[in-house]
Amino acid sequence: MNPFSHLSDEELMKLYQKGESMAFDVIYSRNKGRVYSYLKKRVSDDISVDEIFQNIMIKFHKSRMNYDSKFPLGKWLYTICKSELLDYLKKRKVQFEEIKDEHLKVSDPNLLPEIDLEEFKNLSEREREAISLRFYSDKDYSEISELLNITETNARKTISRGIKKIRLKLLGGQSE
Repeated sequence: MNPFSHLSDEELMKLYQKGESMAFDVIYSRNKGRVYSYLKKRVSDDISVDEIFQNIMIKFHKSRMNYDSKFPLGKWLYTICKSELLDYLKKRKVQFEEIKDEHLKVSDPNLLPEIDLEEFKNLSEREREAISLRFYSDKDYSEISELLNITETNARKTISRGIKKIRLKLLGGQSE
């Protein structure tokens, strides 16, 4: 039995801030189930839940000196959980966009014939320009955003939308 188990979370956090690791053990055991439950309701993949949970505990430890005991520890911990979950979801979305884009790269551009983008009437002029700059002129997203006077995020979205339209057309999923 831990000698600190009778203390409130806020009292335990004061001890943890002073370096008492047994206080953290009690905080951890009291809150682990709630944090996991919160994450499992929002993320279906158990491996991802474990990863996010670890990140939460690391952030909890690193920012322990920022905690003010005037406020409930549960709310502070919830804020960390929410922040880490949002970071995970943003990171996952960006990685997905990158993977989609990488599938189109070819080590030797001469292996595939150049597609005439003018044949795709379903593309907007901006989509044609952006795709051409990206894949035929080998420009990166920051260069494309400058050339088209749009944000880098918008350049990525424009190219992604255009690629989707080309795929639909090539797979016979859309008529002109």
